[in-house]
Amino acid sequence: MIKLISLMKRKEGMSREEFAHWAVHDHAPIGKRMPGIRQYRINVLRADQPETEYDGVFELWFDNMEALQAALDSSVGTEAREDAMAHAAKRIHLRCEENIIIPVSEMM
Repeated sequence: MIKLISLMKRKEGMSREEFAHWAVHDHAPIGKRMPGIRQYRINVLRADQPETEYDGVFELWFDNMEALQAALDSSVGTEAREDAMAHAAKRIHLRCEENIIIPVSEMM
């Protein structure tokens, strides 16, 4: 399993609350349509969090690097990228191999 982690800093003049609303309500529906996506999570900073370098962590899972690259190269991938860049001053992608240490099933 390959995970794409995207760290984003909101655009100048955008409040943390506006960024959180955009991420969950406007951007997420685009990401959900990416071909081959297996899992998708968006983590946004809480309002009580002191100012940091990033305001959100976006996590997308794919079967392998080929599936991830195909999703990024797709028309939906282009739409997601353009939407992100319209709302983010900074964005970093980390392509990771996930290692599950405590599975969700053990937490219940």
